[in-house]
Amino acid sequence: MMTGTSTPEVFVDYLQSHPAETSILIAILLVLTTIGLFGNVLIIGAVCVTKGLRTVANVFVVNLAICDIILASWVNAFFIAGAFLGEKWFLDRKALCDIVSFFCLSACLCSLATVAAIAVNRYVCICRKSIYHKIYTKLNTAIMIIVMWVYSCWLNIGAFNGFGKFTYDKKMLGCIWDRDANRLFTVFFLLGVFFPVGIVTVAYVLIFVRVYTSKKKVSDQNKNGKQTNMAKEIKLAKVLFGLFVVFLLMNLPYGLALIIDVGDIFPTVIWTLVVQLMHANGSGVNCFVYGFSNKAFSDGYRNFCWKILGICGQKRTAPGPTSSSVTQT
Repeated sequence: MMTGTSTPEVFVDYLQSHPAETSILIAILLVLTTIGLFGNVLIIGAVCVTKGLRTVANVFVVNLAICDIILASWVNAFFIAGAFLGEKWFLDRKALCDIVSFFCLSACLCSLATVAAIAVNRYVCICRKSIYHKIYTKLNTAIMIIVMWVYSCWLNIGAFNGFGKFTYDKKMLGCIWDRDANRLFTVFFLLGVFFPVGIVTVAYVLIFVRVYTSKKKVSDQNKNGKQTNMAKEIKLAKVLFGLFVVFLLMNLPYGLALIIDVGDIFPTVIWTLVVQLMHANGSGVNCFVYGFSNKAFSDGYRNFCWKILGICGQKRTAPGPTSSSVTQT
């Protein structure tokens, strides 16, 4: 009779073995979960209540916020549960662990695909303006969103059919795909990470080359002292590029750890840092990037909060595209 390896004799329970460190981790995750959930709800709410923000470009921003809500709430909640309850609790509930892993992997890949879609959208808007409205119709945009979600599930299909598998990761302290079960599965996951990153890099390089070569023709102000449409688009592209840089800084360490730690020798603290505190919570900074760099979003946040609190006794004028840096496309 063969000895199985899926249920180890000694189960990981860091709350028992490392109570101080695990308690600090749980406290940090609770804070990050609150920020990520509230911040991304603010983004969606701002777009919903602000007419000037209801644009094609921001449809992708909303989709990114939805992905990030899944990561910041659902996935984080089970990371916290994993730290509290330990490995055995999840191994005894394999179906639940699979569901958590499914949402984690899907939201992660869809988030990456959406960041790439945003970059391509900005490239077409700035560098191929004549065909922008032909490509980004309401129907085409909806199809793009659906395709991204279908694409994000492709690795899950492999995991459910034996190509890879989901498990409780002893070092990440939560349910996720088994990075050691099938290295080919890991390679495909990394392709799903670095391919969108490559698309984003190329798109923004082309955008900034275009901006540099046409800087004499494009100025922040026209003869009447108002921003030109192109200047607004370029400013928005810079904001979204800043978002990508933050996104890359929060996710790149995870990809590098997957590549380097082939023998699973990295300590738990490394995997906890790059997965729970960075990879799964990079979304929490998005609302700050938008708010500090785009007046339309900061105004939209205020409008949304007033509506939620129900204290808007007088009508507040939602910021439109003529009063801020919001894109009109």
